[in-house]
Amino acid sequence: MTGLNIDTSPVQHFLESQQPEKVVELFGQLLLNHQILQARFDALLNTIDEAICIIDDSDRVVVWNNLAEHLYGITAQEIINKPIEQFFSNLLLTKVMKEWKTVHEQHHTPCPDKHVLINARPVKLAGQVIGGVCAEKDITEVVRLHEKLSQTHEEVESLKQELGKINIQSDSFSTIYGHSASICDAVSVARRVASTNVPVLLRGESGTGKELFAKAIHQASGVAGPFVAINCGAISASLFESELFGYQPGAFTGADRNGKVGLLEQAHGGTVLLDELGDMPKEMQVKLLRTLQEKSIYRVGGNKPVAIDVRFIAATHRNLEDMIAKGEFREDLYYRLNVVSISLPSLRDRMDDIPELVHRGINYFAHSHNKKITKVDPELMAALLQYSWPGNIRELFNVLERLVILADNSLLTMDNLPNTFRRSALMGQSFSHHEEEINLMKTTSHVEKEMILVALAEAQSNKAIAAKKLGIPRSTLYYKMRKLGIVCQELDA
Repeated sequence: MTGLNIDTSPVQHFLESQQPEKVVELFGQLLLNHQILQARFDALLNTIDEAICIIDDSDRVVVWNNLAEHLYGITAQEIINKPIEQFFSNLLLTKVMKEWKTVHEQHHTPCPDKHVLINARPVKLAGQVIGGVCAEKDITEVVRLHEKLSQTHEEVESLKQELGKINIQSDSFSTIYGHSASICDAVSVARRVASTNVPVLLRGESGTGKELFAKAIHQASGVAGPFVAINCGAISASLFESELFGYQPGAFTGADRNGKVGLLEQAHGGTVLLDELGDMPKEMQVKLLRTLQEKSIYRVGGNKPVAIDVRFIAATHRNLEDMIAKGEFREDLYYRLNVVSISLPSLRDRMDDIPELVHRGINYFAHSHNKKITKVDPELMAALLQYSWPGNIRELFNVLERLVILADNSLLTMDNLPNTFRRSALMGQSFSHHEEEINLMKTTSHVEKEMILVALAEAQSNKAIAAKKLGIPRSTLYYKMRKLGIVCQELDA
């Protein structure tokens, strides 16, 4: 790129018209202002927590701050005024400058042993690009910890499975994964209500695990009877009564000559899940209300009550209060079933749990499809953390199963993501659907914390062993634990 053609004649005419002493004074003031700006610029460059590099229109380095020296082991004296290509082979900064593009928090590997999140943009003057500037955040250690966790994940999962065989009978909620505050609060309420016989209303978006919660509550209750799930939206209105309550022999044309036992009667002594409660036909709601009040049913075509002992759990993603206001749902049935309400969080409200859910999902599907998956590409993990997941855990596990099935080797990458998902992840469109933007540096901290917690659990809280498993010095582990607020009271061996 050629230099800028700037007309300096007005400045020259102004200087020629001034007295020499005033010209000297003017230049002195300009020099002082320049020195003040330079001092402020230098202080700023070495205060921010990022490596800064600026190049001119000939790709020569003109700014290289202290953090850049520390990150790459190259001093400013070595690199200033030299072409940046002499030091790096994988360059994004020169591409940004030449293509007039801007990059925001993109994962980048400027050299084989460094991983950074880079922000870069061209420097423009008078409508021309005169260079480029980039700011890089070092995430190398986070990526290495992630890779180490992926390599040892099979061993960790094996230990967890062995422990799970011991704990599964005593903890029915062990199949509900995650440690975020919102999911822990939901599990806490479910644990306390499980031992009672009161109805429970599970509320949450589709795919948040309402049936999984219902099964856990049933198992934790200790009742010997069966768990019967009824999808109120999957049964036609004409068959609903006979499916729930059963019918007597010859009750209607086409009926089985021996009659039929209904789903509620089949669940005697156990638990019934009324899934998609909001889709229950209006005429059936009053009959269900009578069942709840009298603890008995009447088969279609019968006139004798059949006593049932059933614990009811209802689940819905719909706003029942709005339906009551519109006359679409009975208020008295609502209060009968809504004795204890548990709200299940959407996946976008518990992003901290995604790394754990990803590893557990990959392990499950790899085992199911006889695949050996040991690594997840950092770019893929970043995409999974940035996506808004409108389908919640069900959608996440659908994507993970696809990735595992189509994987050609032990590394999962972006290549096998669905086209719409990959396009959204690569173009950053998913951010526009978030109520709150996800900060990638915060999510990498969550990943790092999860890795350390898993390593400490595997090492039975022995920090020396945990540090060895993570491949980092023990002092670094202590620093990371303090930084991430990880408390471990047990003494090291």
